Amino acid sequence: MFADFILLVSPGQVGSGEGADERERKMKKMEERMREIELTLHNVKLLLRDKVAQLNDQKNGRADVLIQDLYVENGHLLTALQRTEQQQQLAEKKNFLLEEKISSLSKIMRELSPAPPPLSPAGYRAKCSRTAN
Repeated sequence: MFADFILLVSPGQVGSGEGADERERKMKKMEERMREIELTLHNVKLLLRDKVAQLNDQKNGRADVLIQDLYVENGHLLTALQRTEQQQQLAEKKNFLLEEKISSLSKIMRELSPAPPPLSPAGYRAKCSRTAN
């Protein structure tokens, strides 16, 4: 990338002796420094890529653990729901049986005790006035 840097020199700058050698040394030093920077940049990119992959793996690992916990909790909730539904069905059966018993007992009570004669309006008023005193 930067290693292909080309120094453009004008004809007036071309000279012999120490000036040209000094420029060439500086140029080589700059090119070497550029290669070092490129290598450092490449290494930093690799390190960053590794860290991103590591963080993604950690995040995925945490998500997997959370999903597994949710499945376990869901299983517990389903078990509790089934138990509650069974208890409800049992309570409904007991309630039905109790209602049947009440109905049967009411029928027996009606058969055992004769029904009182119906009260006429006059008899009802008389009964009410006796209980009021």
